[in-house]
Amino acid sequence: MDAENRTPEPALASRVLAHVSDILLVLDGEGRIEYLNPAGAGALGVPSGRAAGMKLREVLPEAASGRVAEALERAAREGRTTSFELNFRTLGGWFAGRIYPVPDGLAVLLWDIAERREEQERYQRLYREKHRIARVLQEALLPPRLPEVPGIEVGGRYLAAAEGMEVGGDFYDVFAIENDGWALAIGDVTGKGPEAASLTSLARYTIRTAAMRVKRPRRVLAFLNREILRQTEGDRFFTVVYCELEPYRAGEGAVEIRVGCAGHPPPLVLRGDGEVETLPATGMILGAVEEPEVATWSGRLAAGEAMVLYTDGVTEARGPEGELFGEERLRRLVSGAVGMAADEVAHRIERAVLEFQQGEVRDDVAVLVARVQDPPGGV
Repeated sequence: MDAENRTPEPALASRVLAHVSDILLVLDGEGRIEYLNPAGAGALGVPSGRAAGMKLREVLPEAASGRVAEALERAAREGRTTSFELNFRTLGGWFAGRIYPVPDGLAVLLWDIAERREEQERYQRLYREKHRIARVLQEALLPPRLPEVPGIEVGGRYLAAAEGMEVGGDFYDVFAIENDGWALAIGDVTGKGPEAASLTSLARYTIRTAAMRVKRPRRVLAFLNREILRQTEGDRFFTVVYCELEPYRAGEGAVEIRVGCAGHPPPLVLRGDGEVETLPATGMILGAVEEPEVATWSGRLAAGEAMVLYTDGVTEARGPEGELFGEERLRRLVSGAVGMAADEVAHRIERAVLEFQQGEVRDDVAVLVARVQDPPGGV
């Protein structure tokens, strides 16, 4: 017989097994121990010679039920290798196990995985802490609560991407401006992580500062662009929509609105009859050039009409087959929201995006809705 095909002599196998540091048992067809290696004898506190003929559960009580018993039964029934992990009280910690069908019985191999489990637990703790920090930072970039705006309902929703480990760049804001007006802003900063969070915070508060110093969306966005260029040296970009609202005076029943759009998906306007208007242009992104083109629009919202602002995480959401959520789907969704409160409209969009992606959001999603209330005493 060739040396390559020669079966190892029992003496050689015995010497090898004597030096295996893992626990090895061989069971007969009745589940009785035929062999227990020295490492196993030491770990179980049973001399190898005395273990022969004992039931496995007598030296390892955990084998009587649960995962070990199920793995033993499956290996014997199906004739294939089975595995498990268990925190063994008998052995004083976590062990992994593998059960091999052998002629007229089973071989059971157990090895210590305490260090690996500890490393996994440390990783899980770090993951949870990083996730918590990212959530806290993200929440700090959004208003803690939306303000009450006279004559106007506002509703907002934010969904972080499923990974949830880095702060995203989507944001929205609602705040008062002079002459009883109100401002709405929504934006999307490129990238994620600390740099995106820093720019998002800068953009949000610069918009507020600009709104106190200059009037009209075009000027506010120009102010914002200059400040971003000054502080980032032109290497970070973002898109934004900024709106100014003037709530109706007594008896007017309408809101004057002015919109500036810089590279961002344009808002949708929901009319009282369900018609949905898309503002015609998007303008240029900010942070790229000194004088970007800003698309502007002005008009009126009557009682019951609404404006929907959103980030591209809505329309660029992808379903399981790769299909885009798309603008047309969003328009139909908004059209069916006639008569709903602003918060209900925002929730309707949030729910639709979640369902479309089967609960796995792959990009941050922000939605902000402003709806004109009926005038005091109106029907």
